[in-house]
Amino acid sequence: MRVFEWLTVIVVVAMAWRWVRGRRAGLHLALVGVVLAAVSVVFEGQRLVMWPAYLVVLVALLNGLRAPAAPPVAARWWRKIGRGAWVALLLVVAVALPILWPVIRLPAPTGPHPIGTAWLVVKDSTRLERFSAIPGATREFPVRLWYPAAAGAKGPMAPYAEGREMTLGGVLPSLLMDQARFTRTHSMLDVPMAEGKWPLLIFSHGYTGYVAQNTVQMEELASRGYVVASIGHPGEAAWAPFPDGRGIPYDPSPMKAMTREIERSRKPGTDPKKEADRLLASLAVADPVARRANFRAFLMQVPEPLRSQSVTQWALDTKALLDRLEGQQASPADALLRGRLDLQRVGVFGMSYGGATAIEFCRLDRRCRVAIDIDGTPWGGIIDDTLRVPLLVIGSDPAYPTHLPLLDLVQAPAFAIKVPATNHLGLSDFSLLGRPVAWIGMTGRLDPARRQSIMTDYVVGFFERYLMGRSPEQFDGLAARYPDVEIAKRNVP
Repeated sequence: MRVFEWLTVIVVVAMAWRWVRGRRAGLHLALVGVVLAAVSVVFEGQRLVMWPAYLVVLVALLNGLRAPAAPPVAARWWRKIGRGAWVALLLVVAVALPILWPVIRLPAPTGPHPIGTAWLVVKDSTRLERFSAIPGATREFPVRLWYPAAAGAKGPMAPYAEGREMTLGGVLPSLLMDQARFTRTHSMLDVPMAEGKWPLLIFSHGYTGYVAQNTVQMEELASRGYVVASIGHPGEAAWAPFPDGRGIPYDPSPMKAMTREIERSRKPGTDPKKEADRLLASLAVADPVARRANFRAFLMQVPEPLRSQSVTQWALDTKALLDRLEGQQASPADALLRGRLDLQRVGVFGMSYGGATAIEFCRLDRRCRVAIDIDGTPWGGIIDDTLRVPLLVIGSDPAYPTHLPLLDLVQAPAFAIKVPATNHLGLSDFSLLGRPVAWIGMTGRLDPARRQSIMTDYVVGFFERYLMGRSPEQFDGLAARYPDVEIAKRNVP
């Protein structure tokens, strides 16, 4: 919460104390509350979860103006209980809610470089746009860049994200997520890049995710001397924003069709949970041949387009971006990047479906040197192929068993780590949303700061070790730093 939000809430608590004792809030206290709420709205900006507090102080002021406060009168026990219950409800709605649903606070990056950010738009005329109502429209998608900025660069701090980007395809209300506009980033908008050539990392969000969903890792990497390019995959992101103000919303029709197909193919009387448990157990068999066959069966249970069609298109988005950066077409963003990218050092990573995209692209394109999959089931063609570049899988606690068979398909050094007490969305910036997302099982019980520290250190350490070929002790020492993180290895001495 912001300063004047805290002060407004403190006034509401003081009012509640008077109410529970059978007194009015008092005109002066209510007036202070209204002034503080007004200052908060004007200078900090209003957000949905503060509306009950605003309403409380306003009603108290109007009530105080209506008539002078009367001396307290002894109330019967049942009136006291009713008054206490009413005040308790008020405290939950007007005080607890804004405290439990705070504005996301991004940890400060620790690298030596200031950070810049910019947008570019990639057009791929070789593909039709699946999610456009315009006949013949070709694929076009936004990309957000984070990069090491020139020393002494000055510019406005970039916004984090729009609320409609963070709805998870309608699961979370856009009005509730609109407070994302108050999140302070550490990245300056459209400032010059630092001199030198910098390795390139390409990121993909999760299905119904958003471009900035792992900003904690993006900003840290940029501060360490990497250029990070995060792709917004239109139609399958919750909202893909373009720098000219346009945007493409999530199209729920593919997911609805897939859900119908799953329901249609399910045998009568089948318990979905028991079937899932059976499949997970089959992934842990000792025989690698049987394990691979079971892994194939596990992947095949999900129909198209998730199984291969969409991940193929997302990998083609990644290819189109890299082709664009190699070609350096004429645009302001390209001028920013011209001569600044070391395209011999390209890493690809992503979260959830974006992790599957990283594996699929790196399986097909030799320009990829290193891949990181953050809790993504490896859809696509990897089950019939191998991965020839180093791979790190960062797994959530429940999904970790599904990642281990993937290590059998990697010919280079491969690692899978399990972040303890963490669920799927906990491996994104959603873990910083507050306690309610943990209580309902979205992110997990692990302290968000520690979870982000584990993720960031492993991501940075892996790229440093296997993309840049430096600081092996930094990555190798993480096991001792985080003894609660389970790790599996393949092809590592």
